Amino acid sequence: MRRHGGFSAIELIGTATVLAIVTTFGLIGITKARASVRLSGAAREYASYVEKARIFSIRRHADDAAERASIVINADQTSYDVTLDLDGDGGNDTRTINLPSGIKFDTVESISFDWRGRTMSTVAGVTTPNAQVQIRLLSSDDSISIDVTGSGDITIDSQVFDDAVPTVSLNVGDLSAGSSGSGTTSPSTSEPTSSATPTPIPVDVTDSVPTPTPIIDIGDGLPVATPTPSATATPTPAPTPTATPTATPTPTPTPMACTINVDKIAVIMSSDGTATIKVSHDANTSVSITATSSKASDLQVTPGGAQLVGAGSATTFTLKSKKSTGIYTVTFSGGCGSKTVAVTVLL
Repeated sequence: MRRHGGFSAIELIGTATVLAIVTTFGLIGITKARASVRLSGAAREYASYVEKARIFSIRRHADDAAERASIVINADQTSYDVTLDLDGDGGNDTRTINLPSGIKFDTVESISFDWRGRTMSTVAGVTTPNAQVQIRLLSSDDSISIDVTGSGDITIDSQVFDDAVPTVSLNVGDLSAGSSGSGTTSPSTSEPTSSATPTPIPVDVTDSVPTPTPIIDIGDGLPVATPTPSATATPTPAPTPTATPTATPTPTPTPMACTINVDKIAVIMSSDGTATIKVSHDANTSVSITATSSKASDLQVTPGGAQLVGAGSATTFTLKSKKSTGIYTVTFSGGCGSKTVAVTVLL
């Protein structure tokens, strides 16, 4: 008679080993995901303060260093000082922001903006106007960059400065010798030689008109008059046509520079919630703004577009998650350029 028993010791050990391996990999994945979210959050927070400093300097029309808003990375590279009107009293206030544990900057640099919103970068006491700045946040196994162009546009991890312009070198010596780089002889183009204008041959008019011979009538003794030769008509020269001058094209007027502004550069929202972004511009004419989601199937933006009448006019766009989580971007574009907002959707 067969006896039915439980699991053997080998089966229990094997099952426990598999569970331990699965649990270990799961914990590693969760730890990396949390570290990535913390790194992205720190980058978005830093970028939002940089954008606030730029807007504050433009509104205040800051002319000197004392009036400009600034973001200064401290020497420990784990914190930065934000100097702008934080309490709304009209004066600059300074607040120190600490990075999350395990995250640091790759440089010690100060960023400020002039009254036009252009970047002023200071490194080791040397200030460079209209500078292109790239600040990188580092963690143990990942990094993310915040790029600021000379005109003040701010993007996160966009690699906007990585596009190199290729250079083309010409071998002038080979071209002058009439040979190409592959060793084959290229046909040389000879310059046309001007020929001398032929000199017209003079025509003797006396040869073409016969001279009459006088006839004398001996019979009556009266001389016969010599006929007068008729004059040869001179041809009228043909008039030389005058070239019609080419009309000078009317230059196309250069449009005035303008900027699209958003009230926040980064948004964190839940998967079942909504968020709003206020968009404006500083142009003197009407501007059409179009909102585009990086993944419309997960993140919806309404309305899809709006017409802003004049400078200072604004409209509000609503973001709604379709029960999905992740990191997305929403781009607002129009005749004044574009602005990108990073959106993080959490459970």
